[in-house]
Amino acid sequence: MNLQTLNPWNWFKHEEAAKQHAAAPAIHSAENSDTNAPQLNSLIQLHQQMDKLFDDVFSSFGFPSLGARFADANLLTNRANSLLGGYRPNVDVSGDKTHYHISLDVPGLSESDISIDVSNDVLTIRGSKEEKAEQNDKHVYRMERRYGSFQRTLSLPSDANTDDITAQLKDGVLNLVIAKKDVPPEDVKRIPINSVH
Repeated sequence: MNLQTLNPWNWFKHEEAAKQHAAAPAIHSAENSDTNAPQLNSLIQLHQQMDKLFDDVFSSFGFPSLGARFADANLLTNRANSLLGGYRPNVDVSGDKTHYHISLDVPGLSESDISIDVSNDVLTIRGSKEEKAEQNDKHVYRMERRYGSFQRTLSLPSDANTDDITAQLKDGVLNLVIAKKDVPPEDVKRIPINSVH
């Protein structure tokens, strides 16, 4: 049995590292000045910490997480995330014996809105979803759709063949297929053990 196949690869280690060292993002909306970005970001962080605190307390008594139940009702976080460029498509990563499969939800985007780059075994997918301003007399009562730019960065495993990647966009889902290549086994150096008499 090959134990290496049981060890999962951390595809998102670059995103996790960037999240830990990220500064407060700038607001991308014309209705807000850049000076409000740190205050808005602090308010969002406080809101998320309070949600986590309540989830921790309730889960300690055996109740399910409230975050999933009230995710759609969280207007403050949804609006603030859209102001902060919070559009972030969900990613699924899977694989079989010969290929890795990556899927992103990108509804409303076309091929020209998305770019895919590979450099030093790092796959970067960028895109932009622009808000279309309408000039009629509509009153907006609720806006849940998100707009803005996004970037997803995935660290490719050593057996991913960066020269054999295909991408297809269909029905709002971007599918990437990355062929696997044979990786020579690492040289293992045996260290002799000398007995002392």
